[in-house]
Amino acid sequence: MQVPDSYAKVLRPLALAGLFAVVSAASSAAAAAADFPTKAVTLVVAYPAGGPADMIARQLAQGLTKRWGQPVVIENKGGATGLVGAAAVARAPADGHTLGVLVTPATAIAPLVQKDFPFDLSKDLTAISALADYSLVLMAGPQTGAKTLKELVDYGKKNPNKLSYGSSGVGGTNHLAGELLARATETPMLHVPYKGNAPAVSDAMAGMVSFTFAQTDAALGLAAGGKLKALAITSAQRSPLLPAVPTLVELGYPDMVVGGWTGVFSPAGLPEGVQHEIAQAIDAVKQSPEFKDKLTAAGFVIPASTPQSFSKRVQDERDYWKHKIAEANIPLQ
Repeated sequence: MQVPDSYAKVLRPLALAGLFAVVSAASSAAAAAADFPTKAVTLVVAYPAGGPADMIARQLAQGLTKRWGQPVVIENKGGATGLVGAAAVARAPADGHTLGVLVTPATAIAPLVQKDFPFDLSKDLTAISALADYSLVLMAGPQTGAKTLKELVDYGKKNPNKLSYGSSGVGGTNHLAGELLARATETPMLHVPYKGNAPAVSDAMAGMVSFTFAQTDAALGLAAGGKLKALAITSAQRSPLLPAVPTLVELGYPDMVVGGWTGVFSPAGLPEGVQHEIAQAIDAVKQSPEFKDKLTAAGFVIPASTPQSFSKRVQDERDYWKHKIAEANIPLQ
């Protein structure tokens, strides 16, 4: 259709202005990404110092500091199974200078656990990259005398009021793994929640609880020490670092593949260019020998990840646990 000259005279400046605005916005975003970071970056770890998430975060911080030429400072904000740290990240300015290191329970399970959840993770945080995947190892205490999962289950059936397991808290992956195991084996098991993995492991070694599910990095040392017996692992395949430990799938429980991730999140509204720069920088650190050697030696798997794939993974995990919790009628309060 031919546009009259009178209209063309009006529309042409508007079109040029619109094009100029688009180009200017793109240029501004590119400039922001090129200049990033302009100051120190705070990496909020939503767990206490010394734990696996803290170790992973410190390896990442070292690599990012080298790449960016700006200090990346660790700030531990533990509490409420990661929610204190997550809330601190959600409230921070969305300029990329505050990032958070969170794990599966805080991002995928917590909204299902708490009736009055304080914020909307899907709207208040942006998933950037998965850093490391972990599995859980069923570690039995000495009082059970169990050397295999069958022996542990038999102990529980013969002593219905004595078989118990410790976890890092209600809604943690090791709590949910225990609940799924109790239902899969049709064995009464008492859940004993703790404020973290360490006290659960200590009480399992002392015989105060029958067993616990420990992350692979902790299980390696515990198995070597001989105070706890590794009976099974929740991964789909055996761990090369614990080759003698069978998977729960091998032992006849195909739905007992349970694990999680440690990943990086930012406040919502992060400019796309800055998000891209951060994701690229994290990916480069993950490929470095220093990062890979440290994490794989501890039993972690380093996954390929993009903001898009990680965001989908977080949502898929929420959907998975929502279904599992409802299907198994797992108590979360």
